[in-house]
Amino acid sequence: MTKEDVDSVERESVAAMAGNENELLLQSENKSNDSDAPELNDAEHTENKSESNSPQPQENQNNEDAVDTADEQELLERMRADAVGDTMYSKKFILQTLMRLSQQKPESALELDLEDDLCKLWDMSVSPEVVALLLESDAIELIMFAIAGSEDVRLYEILTGLLGNMCAQVECVEQLTANADWIELLLKLCTCMDTCMLLQLMRIYQYVMAHVVSGKEQLAIDWYICFAACESSAKNLGFILQQSVSDELLIAALKAINAVLASCALVEEENAQSNNKLKPFAEVFLVQELCDGVNNAFIRLMRDDLEKQADEVDGLAGDQLPVANSNDNDDDDGDDDSQSLPKINCDVEVIQTYLNICTILVQLPEAQSSMDLYAASIMYCLTRILQFLQQPMQLLPLGERQEEYLEDLAHICSCLKYFYEKDAFVHLLGIWTILSKHIVDYADYDENDFESCEDEPRWQYEEHAFKLLRLLGHMLIRADESILVKDMQEMDGNRVEMLRAALQVEQDEDVILQSAQLRLSAVLNEVAGQAK
Repeated sequence: MTKEDVDSVERESVAAMAGNENELLLQSENKSNDSDAPELNDAEHTENKSESNSPQPQENQNNEDAVDTADEQELLERMRADAVGDTMYSKKFILQTLMRLSQQKPESALELDLEDDLCKLWDMSVSPEVVALLLESDAIELIMFAIAGSEDVRLYEILTGLLGNMCAQVECVEQLTANADWIELLLKLCTCMDTCMLLQLMRIYQYVMAHVVSGKEQLAIDWYICFAACESSAKNLGFILQQSVSDELLIAALKAINAVLASCALVEEENAQSNNKLKPFAEVFLVQELCDGVNNAFIRLMRDDLEKQADEVDGLAGDQLPVANSNDNDDDDGDDDSQSLPKINCDVEVIQTYLNICTILVQLPEAQSSMDLYAASIMYCLTRILQFLQQPMQLLPLGERQEEYLEDLAHICSCLKYFYEKDAFVHLLGIWTILSKHIVDYADYDENDFESCEDEPRWQYEEHAFKLLRLLGHMLIRADESILVKDMQEMDGNRVEMLRAALQVEQDEDVILQSAQLRLSAVLNEVAGQAK
């Protein structure tokens, strides 16, 4: 439930809060409306007129009005006393709902009226004052007891959603984290493959780790210990990414995993400088199920329009990594041929989340010995990002977001020891070509004219183009020459010649570029010889 629904729930909460007291108020209003009744007939009117001369009925009427006012005032005071802080929410309703939850039998189905009241409480829990009351009432213990003793996935969803809202307050997270059994229970919930419940569970993970970033490092240590103690915790997160076909859940899970890894990586760094004997980070999180799940989930989210249509028509899960399409080699930013290719629609936050996760995992010293298992999948994911960037309006103008993408791509490739993969090389060459052409377009203008455009300064384009050139150079050196000869025959000749010319110009200043230029020249000479 979201904060936007709260206004409508407040009225329902007031009704529940007032109870029978509202009937008194209604009776009072009805009495006050009696004066609006139609006029009586002449006989009755005459009789009543004569009676009005007597002071006794008027005195009774004044007494009745005073009693009504007193009743209304008493009712308002009672309602204010029942309100939660400055809200219109009812303490009585909240406590009664918690009491009914505590009486819920494990083997019985969730009653509709209790479900409705719990959903109202879920909505109310966006209020910090309501959360404070829930914490005072030991609601976390009650929620955990209800989850542990039930197999109703709807109840799981409501209670994890309620707890997720509560975790927006650091006091709740501190109480929750103080009990390792509760953390373990939340970790085990990952095995329940109910999409709605898992969405709320991922929110809990994100809220907890958000408090870590704000300065509560001890929370991360406590959760890290529980992740390490529960050996299947990382595997279970990987299974969610591998088995779910819900894009919404995949996005939520990737964000949660990113938050968990980032926070626990901080613990790993501090652990190296302390006497704490914590389980190594790589042993806890660098597991095949999680690595494969992250890559597979990202590929699904980066489906192009044709793949999404195929999923809708055929019901494909999209859990397997597809084979890269070598016909996509001519993508360019704004070129006609790129316009005809299937478009990749993806939330840019998803791309950054994947790059963050990948950066954390591949830079681990322990990961270097096992990266051969994941290098091909990671390079395919990077290829999809490069294809996405070559679409119109995604790369130019070069802003902070695009710069972060390119920096992370280069760093990941360096951690993978510049693993050569044809499609990744081709699309990396495409990005470099776009930046190079963009720089050439401004060759006739001086620096001031260039910066006057709604664009980044020219030196930033030149800097990133040079970094990509070095990255291409590393890949050329890394690749087997026989493979390069075969692949170069299928690449765009104009772009390859541009690359060779650039390497020739820059080689005097860089040893890597010198070696790359020699390798590329030898390969192209062999390709030319075979063509004859």
